[in-house]
Amino acid sequence: MRIDEKSDSRSIAKKGKGTPAKGVAGGSAPLFAGRLTAVAKSSAEYQGELQRLKDEIDKAGDALEQEPTIANFKVFRELLGTMARKVSAEAYRMELLSGGIAGRAHEVIAVVDKEADLLYHLVMREQKDHIRIVAQIIKIKGLVVDFLL
Repeated sequence: MRIDEKSDSRSIAKKGKGTPAKGVAGGSAPLFAGRLTAVAKSSAEYQGELQRLKDEIDKAGDALEQEPTIANFKVFRELLGTMARKVSAEAYRMELLSGGIAGRAHEVIAVVDKEADLLYHLVMREQKDHIRIVAQIIKIKGLVVDFLL
């Protein structure tokens, strides 16, 4: 067929075996849509849980500042640990890359969830004074243990 020849699109023969093309709503669409909905729901739950933990950490930090007791210390420390574990498990990915001739291995840490990483750093920055209180409580607790021994 030459370029300068005009042909009607109806006159071009189909080269397929007469099977109709699969549409967008083919057999895999419900599976994909279901999986996409599940991922979006789990992501929303994850973000909601991080926000809930942040609010609880703020409340526990204020309680620790008002009354620096061992009970408030334990609650605050447990909430910080929970948030750190959750963010490090979900927001970061570590890959081990082996070196060339020298045989050295390098660990590369990539941030997968930037929002969770930013929230984690924000909480740590906001709670800096409360973490200092916790450090003093640990120091005093260690002194008491040393004194009793």
